[in-house]
Amino acid sequence: MKLAASSQLPKAYRTLTLLWVVIISMQWVDFTEPLWFSVTTTLVTVTIIMMALVEWLLPVQAGWKWTIKIIVLLTVWRFILTSYGVYVPIGPFYPDQLRGMALTFTPYIWFSLVAWALLEVVLRLIVNRPRILLFIAFHLIAFAILDSFTRYYLWKNVAWIVFAGLGWLVSAHFYEYRKKYPQGWQRLRQSPIKIAVNIGIVFACVLLIGVSMPSVSPTLTDPYTAWIKRSGGGGGGPSALSGALGDGPSAVKEEVVSGYSRDDKTLGDGFEFSYSPVMSIDTPVRSYWRGETRRIYSGKGWADLEQEGRDTERYRGAPNADPLVHEQPGKVETMRVEQTVTMNTDKVYPVLFGGYAIESVELLDDRQQSDMRWTVKQAELFWNGYRDPGDLPDYPRKYKVVANIPLIPLEELEQASYETLFPEGAPEEYLQLPSSLPQRVKDLAEEITAEGETPYAKMDLLQQYLRQNYEYTNKPDLARKRSDDFVDSFLFEIRQGYCDYYSTAMVVMARSLGIPARWVKGYAPGSQPSDDMMMRSPELGRAYNVSNADAHSWTELYFGDYGWIPFEATPGFVSPIMEAPEESEGAFALDTDTDTEVSAADDSFFSQLDPIVMQRIFVTAVIVLLLWTLYQLRSELYFLWLRLRLGRPLTPGEKAIYETLRLVRRLRHRGFVRGDQETLREAFGRWKLERPQLAEALDPLLLIYEQANYGRNPAAADWRAARELSRRVVKLAGGNGWKQALPVSGKRYLGG
Repeated sequence: MKLAASSQLPKAYRTLTLLWVVIISMQWVDFTEPLWFSVTTTLVTVTIIMMALVEWLLPVQAGWKWTIKIIVLLTVWRFILTSYGVYVPIGPFYPDQLRGMALTFTPYIWFSLVAWALLEVVLRLIVNRPRILLFIAFHLIAFAILDSFTRYYLWKNVAWIVFAGLGWLVSAHFYEYRKKYPQGWQRLRQSPIKIAVNIGIVFACVLLIGVSMPSVSPTLTDPYTAWIKRSGGGGGGPSALSGALGDGPSAVKEEVVSGYSRDDKTLGDGFEFSYSPVMSIDTPVRSYWRGETRRIYSGKGWADLEQEGRDTERYRGAPNADPLVHEQPGKVETMRVEQTVTMNTDKVYPVLFGGYAIESVELLDDRQQSDMRWTVKQAELFWNGYRDPGDLPDYPRKYKVVANIPLIPLEELEQASYETLFPEGAPEEYLQLPSSLPQRVKDLAEEITAEGETPYAKMDLLQQYLRQNYEYTNKPDLARKRSDDFVDSFLFEIRQGYCDYYSTAMVVMARSLGIPARWVKGYAPGSQPSDDMMMRSPELGRAYNVSNADAHSWTELYFGDYGWIPFEATPGFVSPIMEAPEESEGAFALDTDTDTEVSAADDSFFSQLDPIVMQRIFVTAVIVLLLWTLYQLRSELYFLWLRLRLGRPLTPGEKAIYETLRLVRRLRHRGFVRGDQETLREAFGRWKLERPQLAEALDPLLLIYEQANYGRNPAAADWRAARELSRRVVKLAGGNGWKQALPVSGKRYLGG
């Protein structure tokens, strides 16, 4: 299929082509945003949008259009670079400011010029279906490679490219159909809503199938993933072990040591403790330094992020960014604490650590332009690097975390029944268990918790059983293992292990009892200097010193309105749960020298609402306002639809006829039925006899209708007066009625 050159394309197709190209361009801008300075990102974005607008708005001669584009581009450069402080106008425009712009605009303008040049090339070269397909395929392949071999998750960008590509192909198809079959196109235009709905359904099905496809683990590990496993963060097991790079017999085994994990798909190997320092944390309260969570248990370990998926939001960091959004339960108060993290290693981690749950993070190492990603549901803060790391490690050396530590009302929670905690049922995604899980695991969980009357009591019994009946060791005897399931072999065969064994068993057994659970990895609190050491070296302070030996995993259980609560099934570890103060005790105070702030409920109603609830209220209000506006403009919108369908604007007479016939349709629901052989004058006369008060509105409306339908000058009909009279009739008849859309032909005589 050969399309015309860009300058010869009809306005509608040129508009849609510009839209699809801009959408695809924005995906590259989104990808490069963490790599560029913010001024460069803004400059490129505004350049693409402004050049597309000029291309759309100005159907003038090519020479004039290029002149206007250059003027607009120079204006964009000056405005953006001045607003960011890159260029400060000094002196007269000529020659001082021109000289200053020439010196300071580079190198930013080169990015802008390249973006503009690519936009112009695409608009002029991608003009037929094969080229469109090649263009879309190139972008999909490029983003697939970048998603596979970099730290970025680009599936949303791929979805946008697929959407734009489908839209572009559909636009090209209809353009070609219009050229080849003009009569068929005219008939097609009579049903624009039907066509739009069909296109929307096809788009939705294609995108839904793509999003819903199950993740399949690769047979071979790609080089980038193998390199990351080998060089990053201390290694490879869930208690944060580092070890072999392959599963096959030819893999070379390395020393397995403790550290933050990168691969949790296979659990259970023994390890040596590594006491290399990781970080020191200055905090008024003891916390677990939370990293990531895992949800899908495979029977051998935990699925990776690619299989689980994450909905992330970009986070710029405090103090300029808004607080991070949480799914914070309404029945739990929080204590607001500040924690300063100083990294003592050059390794790069995928997350920033802090107490649960992080409210904000401020980088303190004088390096800005970072890229962080926040997951609301899992409360994880992923680190995607600095835009310009330079010679320093691509990870913050020091940052401050503001955390809202939940104050758990344990006495109240211990009395809460399952129906109270989960009135609408527990979330299924956190009850997942593999079909191959042996039944004896479930039977043991029921036996252990039989005496517990409430979900919390059952989980406490389960936690105590694991802590008291299994041996802790960093080198479990794997020769005892017979079962293929990791938890089953731990509970009934090996009967010894470290944190990964206990925490995973706790999650699986809790889920088998219907309690939502997830697996968490990070670091234990670490150690503080002793009093003697403080006297000898007071500069050490009271910060918690965390090493790779403190790498840890634990369990979080979900209790409805009380939220996620950590449980510690590993012997020798104590979960730092903060209990809520009793009402008789007054204000809650910490036994530390540092002032803390308890974020109890404020006096105002809105301050007590969850941010997500507030967001939903706002969205609902906007939707209601939009629907009300559309209702008020219903006649104008219907006339616009008819104009698209007929290929011409409606005359005032046709609008007056439409308003009158719409009234007839609405009055049918009020009991005023017009006979098949009855004229409008006869129907109105009969209705006036039945309801005399209608005469004051029906008589002038009938005159307008007859003038529009039978008069010599239908254009003089006052359709707005007809609309007001129609509304008056509805009110007099009792009720507002419902709008009934009437099919309108291309002729002036629409009824009567």
